[in-house]
Amino acid sequence: MGNYLSLISFLFCSLFTLSAQGAEQKLTTEPAESLKKISTAPESNNESAIILSEQQQNQCAQYCSEAKTNESYKQQVSDRQNPISSVGYELVIPEALPPRNRWSDFLPFLGKEAREAGYLLPLPFGISLVGLTQEQPFTVSEIGLEIDGQQSELINDFIDNSISAKNLKVSDTTYNLRFDAWILPFWNVYGLVGKTKGKAELELDVDLELPTLLLAAAGIGSGLNDKRCTSINLPFQGPAPGHCLVSAEGIPTTLNFHGTVLGYGTTIAGGYGDFFGMFDVNYTEADINIAIEKSKQTVYSTRLGWNGSIGAFQGQIWLGAMKQDIKQQLAVSTPGNKVAVLIDQHASSPWNYLIGAQWNITEEWAIIAETNLAFSDRQQFMMQLGYRF
Repeated sequence: MGNYLSLISFLFCSLFTLSAQGAEQKLTTEPAESLKKISTAPESNNESAIILSEQQQNQCAQYCSEAKTNESYKQQVSDRQNPISSVGYELVIPEALPPRNRWSDFLPFLGKEAREAGYLLPLPFGISLVGLTQEQPFTVSEIGLEIDGQQSELINDFIDNSISAKNLKVSDTTYNLRFDAWILPFWNVYGLVGKTKGKAELELDVDLELPTLLLAAAGIGSGLNDKRCTSINLPFQGPAPGHCLVSAEGIPTTLNFHGTVLGYGTTIAGGYGDFFGMFDVNYTEADINIAIEKSKQTVYSTRLGWNGSIGAFQGQIWLGAMKQDIKQQLAVSTPGNKVAVLIDQHASSPWNYLIGAQWNITEEWAIIAETNLAFSDRQQFMMQLGYRF
């Protein structure tokens, strides 16, 4: 960008020179009083004097003042840039940066060329310990039944509105170990592994009469009539062939869960001077003990902010937005029988805003904190300790 300003300055001054030469040719027809001589070359050099009108002089003075102000501002930005940033950015006053001569300098690709062009780049590899705690409401998208360890479409189609789950809320705490690498100066990829634990709270209403003939068609239980109900620990209601009763009304239910998390993601990031921006997307799967299938989550986030130094602080401060696309299924056991209610759910409020900061303690070590200050249906707080090499 600095090179572009130099080119514009050169073109501007060239235009003034051409304008001055045109004014000299009109001296024979324009009153001499309307022109003001700026400088005259010695007659011995046989060079023409450059004469500008007063308006042209004012324009030139205004341009020179603006150019000086711009250079002063650029110097101020340069003085507060972050010299140990963990996000690559273009210096406002470009200068070729020397190679680091580290073993890890084979990444990022095109990193040498970027540094020679005046881009400051972070160390290419990183390992981080990340802690995240959050609480958010969920919306039930589908409900099914598992009876004696078996699921049946015949049974689930029969359920209709006989089962409801209300006030579903999930809170969890997750610890991840994350490894990342800058593949290109602006492109980072990472993988993570971790552990999660938490609880799901809801109110469950079940008032269902399952025909024994339907259970027989679905291959659930054994025997006829009341014996089929007895085989799956459900009460029988006659007359024959009768129904098996599943009832659990207004039961507040808390499900404690734990599991393993695996995932991967990618980040596009960069900046100019003391500002930066980034976009991140990651995908994780959690194998938790109360779910029939793995919980799947895709998270999109973007951040815009300041990247510089103030006194002893060197780092970034940002505002951002996040979307969590979560798909998971909970299995809620009803008391005293072999029936589990399967609840498919998704986040009620997938979007939330972010506010966060990173402190670059050294070029290698950094601490990150990020939250949404409780102004959202989702409450979350994240801290990260990272080491780059």
